[in-house]
Amino acid sequence: MKTGLDVYTDYLLSSFGQTSTTGLLRLLDNSISHDDATDFLNQSAPTGKAL
Repeated sequence: MKTGLDVYTDYLLSSFGQTSTTGLLRLLDNSISHDDATDFLNQSAPTGKAL
């Protein structure tokens, strides 16, 4: 099962233009809420070691 980070990085790597939380949710057919996606993106950035 993919983690939120996996899904988000796949989205960024496969996008040709601007990216946004709304674009990610559209791609996922709104299977998660906008608030959940925003909370995930607002978490402190993981360090290289964590990745």
